[in-house]
Amino acid sequence: MRVLLAVDGSAPSTSAVELAQGLAWPPGSTVRVVSVDDPHIEPLLGMPGLAIAPETVDRLVAASRDEATRVVGEAAARLEGQDRTVETAVLDGRPANGILDAERDFRPDLVVLGSHGRGAVGSALLGSVSIEVVEHAGGSVLVARGSALRRILFADDGSAGAATARSLLEHMPGFAGLPVHVVCVSEQSPAWYGWLEPAAPDDVDAFERAITADEERHAAMAVATAAQLSAAGLKGTGEARVGDPANEITDLAKATGADLIVLGTRGRTGVQGLLLGSVARKVLHHAPCSVLVVRSRSTGRP
Repeated sequence: MRVLLAVDGSAPSTSAVELAQGLAWPPGSTVRVVSVDDPHIEPLLGMPGLAIAPETVDRLVAASRDEATRVVGEAAARLEGQDRTVETAVLDGRPANGILDAERDFRPDLVVLGSHGRGAVGSALLGSVSIEVVEHAGGSVLVARGSALRRILFADDGSAGAATARSLLEHMPGFAGLPVHVVCVSEQSPAWYGWLEPAAPDDVDAFERAITADEERHAAMAVATAAQLSAAGLKGTGEARVGDPANEITDLAKATGADLIVLGTRGRTGVQGLLLGSVARKVLHHAPCSVLVVRSRSTGRP
């Protein structure tokens, strides 16, 4: 397995390192730890009336580079282990661009990064770098909001993306033995056909039967997926819910104390023109825990 871990020395980045350190990666895995060196000198140089000596600029640039090198080295040291190769790289430029360039070059199976970088606003639910990486990455991304992994919530909508996410859960050694609660959310609602009553009782009955059938289908899917995950070595349970999928997923994560939400992107109702499905985007912004967005690459690696 190939893993790209992006670090910057911030507290969320440290959580990402600790989360990656605690996971059991498949034997023979390669973890590439990267940090993007962005000394933020350009805004200072462009300020009117402010003259900065060249030697001062050189010191600032060198200090920024040294810090990035230190952060990468410390993270790599924590990840070294048997049957695992750990590589490091310090990149230059804008953080999101640097991480995405590294992702395109390395073609990892998974990108791991913190929910915020050093420059993120503390009140923001998700940092701009994390948003951009998840939106534009070619593969799966794990956004860390904690350093532990004890309980998983898996959102299954029956799509190809969800099937890929389920396969990752089944085959990832670090997930073996963990409790995984499966939730399948039916979006059907009776509210929209209320205008038919009482003029069209037959139509109303048909809509109600369709809604009931959809709820039963989601309940059966949750039970079946939970059984599949249990057969693969996890402790699967399942339930169906009715409502807005993102709201139901995040509410259930809070209620169950999940450490990680796993979901695919581009579900059955997703707009194909979007790089990230609307449900995945909303969950990322509002989840109380780490989120793993599973995406299949358009072309496989040889």
